Amino acid sequence: MMEAVKLVVCSFFSSLGFGIVFRIERKYLLVAGLSGALTRIVYLLLLQVTSEMFIVCFLSAVAASIFSEIMAVRTKNPSTVFIYPSIVPLLPGGTLYYSIVGLMLQDSELIAANVVPCIHSLAGLGIGFIVISIFMHYRRTYRFRMRRKLLGRFAKSAQG
Repeated sequence: MMEAVKLVVCSFFSSLGFGIVFRIERKYLLVAGLSGALTRIVYLLLLQVTSEMFIVCFLSAVAASIFSEIMAVRTKNPSTVFIYPSIVPLLPGGTLYYSIVGLMLQDSELIAANVVPCIHSLAGLGIGFIVISIFMHYRRTYRFRMRRKLLGRFAKSAQG
């Protein structure tokens, strides 16, 4: 339990630090840190349910992306301002590092042990963010068209 709390706190500060480097406005830095902490909490909860890294990373990315889209609408900022810091705790740093070391040393056992989990994690992250981004794009487009249609009807009734 204490290890999970440490991971969440470290995720908060890593996302906060990334927000500083990414030059997020000062008033949104706390939200950037919270997005990283929320993402880590979802990740840790999902690890209790399944050990399949693709599913864990996919659903964590979906949660992070939904949070980022909500905060983007509320703060009138692009969603990338909140997505980038939220992804920092999910990046498979260790497996990526050891995959590259295995490639450099031509150690097939080290590569085999790390490449597949790394690919599963990165694929889950990418697909999770893409699914929500596409959904939100079509949702915005649909709402824009409906408003336009309603305004067109309103203008016709006002003229006639």
